[in-house]
Amino acid sequence: MQFIRPALLATTILTASMTTAFADVRVVTSIKPVHSLVAAVMQGVGTPDLIVEGAGSPHTYALKPSQAKQLQEADLVFWMSHDLEAFLEKSIDGIATKAVSVPLMESRGLMTLGFREGGAFDDHGHDEHDDHDDHDDHDDHEKHDKDGDHDHDKHDDHDENEKHDKD
Repeated sequence: MQFIRPALLATTILTASMTTAFADVRVVTSIKPVHSLVAAVMQGVGTPDLIVEGAGSPHTYALKPSQAKQLQEADLVFWMSHDLEAFLEKSIDGIATKAVSVPLMESRGLMTLGFREGGAFDDHGHDEHDDHDDHDDHDDHEKHDKDGDHDHDKHDDHDENEKHDKD
């Protein structure tokens, strides 16, 4: 639901661009989720380029020359925000000078969630488990009971044999 308004904005911009010029609209997106949304809106019209590909992180990304060229030739650039994609802000201002920049976090009516904690978002403390690596006290038993075929109950008679030998 959060991205319906940006999607409508994208549709409006793309439609306006298509009616004023019959040339291809070059669209660049920053990260995969944004690319997916924009590609869905552009279906049948074109395919947006993606900047952060593969396992790249928008927090530490550095543009490749080919991506700088994509920005230079772009008509529209969809990205999240300078907080998430700081590397892209200066590139949009300096390289994508003819493009319309659409920072989705600034979309009117967008409801953002606060920092989430607890459950899957909570630190579940791997440091607490350091003592589990020290299981040396089980090693002797594992060697003694090799392949799990050693039956301790069969040794009960050893005590009786010792008494027999002493009598």
